Amino acid sequence: MFEIGQKVTQENYTQAAIWCNQNGAHIEQQNGGYVIAANPAPAEPTVEEQVQAKEAQTGLTRAVRELVLAENSGASEYVRQRAQEIEALAAVLRE
Repeated sequence: MFEIGQKVTQENYTQAAIWCNQNGAHIEQQNGGYVIAANPAPAEPTVEEQVQAKEAQTGLTRAVRELVLAENSGASEYVRQRAQEIEALAAVLRE
């Protein structure tokens, strides 16, 4: 029905807007008219955002990770692996 780059008229604006919402596009003003344009790709999360997300998911804040990764901590291998994954990401932030 619609496609990227297609001009939008007053008569089909509502249908075009619905199509855009369903197809990752939007309507923007160009050269005195309106055109369907693709939405930009979402930005990749920063390393800091990745670390924060993993900390929130696991509850393994830096202080907890230090305890988990300490020798003879008694933490399970699964928890130690998750903590190590986060530490590997966070190491970039500490450089």
